[in-house]
Amino acid sequence: DVTNSIKDELRIPKDDVKQIIKESIESKDFKLVASMVPVRDLQPATAYPERIKITKTFIRKFPKSEYNETVNKILTTLESEYNTIIDGGIKLDGQLISRQDKEANAYDIDARRLLLDIQRYAATRRYTQALRKWEVLQSDYRNSTSFKSAIPIAKRIIYTYQKTLKSLLDTLDERTAERKSAMSSMNANDRERTELALAEQQRRYATQIEREKAKSRIKWLTVDTYDKASISHNYRQTTSSLKSIASPSRTKQKELKLAGPIHRDAWTALAKGDLKDAEQHIKTLQSLRIPKQYLTPLQTNLKESRGAMQIAIKEAKKNAEAEKLRQIKLDKEAADGAKKNKKGQTPAPKP
Repeated sequence: DVTNSIKDELRIPKDDVKQIIKESIESKDFKLVASMVPVRDLQPATAYPERIKITKTFIRKFPKSEYNETVNKILTTLESEYNTIIDGGIKLDGQLISRQDKEANAYDIDARRLLLDIQRYAATRRYTQALRKWEVLQSDYRNSTSFKSAIPIAKRIIYTYQKTLKSLLDTLDERTAERKSAMSSMNANDRERTELALAEQQRRYATQIEREKAKSRIKWLTVDTYDKASISHNYRQTTSSLKSIASPSRTKQKELKLAGPIHRDAWTALAKGDLKDAEQHIKTLQSLRIPKQYLTPLQTNLKESRGAMQIAIKEAKKNAEAEKLRQIKLDKEAADGAKKNKKGQTPAPKP
């Protein structure tokens, strides 16, 4: 095989063929099992049961197979990933992240996911979607390594998209005329159906654009290649975005604190019961203006921990007071007992 989808063909003279060996069912089934891994990053738990079933079926079907050592390793990998994900963890960059670690690393994980989305959309030329993700990364995750990594990628996307939009604007009149000419050459029924379809398409598009404009965070509109307004809007956005990226204040990453490690340290401090340290980390995160979704759980946990600590202090104080009273009582009882014993003693006779 040249690749998984392209097979290499080689003609061999019949006289050179000594033996034709038919591929066994076992070998074919093993190839299927081998294709079960690796599972791509960020897949849901539902991606695993069928893979696990196929792997177990092979072991049951071929219990003495020479491939079983490898197959068992594949099964162990699949089950380990499945158990982690079903428990609330994820697989990212080929690594498993447990539910607990996911919470502590949530800021960096979400920033990384946005970067991966940007790359995925860019690879399929879905520039509007890629740039919407970039806007979120730029706005909410500026204090992440993923933002720094995304800057050159975003530049390339915007430059490429700008050229595409410029071409759409330059050819709009010509393309509109060609479409009109093509419709005029249709028979009456076909032309009427096409006009109705275009009218419905334009109605749905206008509704979509109104929804997008109503959302303050959407800067990049969905483009209809025959709609000058949306093309022009996004073209202007490419110009302003390139200026924004070029601004020194936006690209001097050395001046920016990374929020991810601080967020992680805050959770570690809470786990250790070091509330003073946790509070300091939370204040730093607030100064970095990270989204509330990362601050609120920390603040809630800190508040609950303080409450629990106050209850524990009161309980300890109460227990100490009770112990003190108990000891006083015991001392009094001991003293009273000693007095009684002294009074009850008979004086020794004189010699």
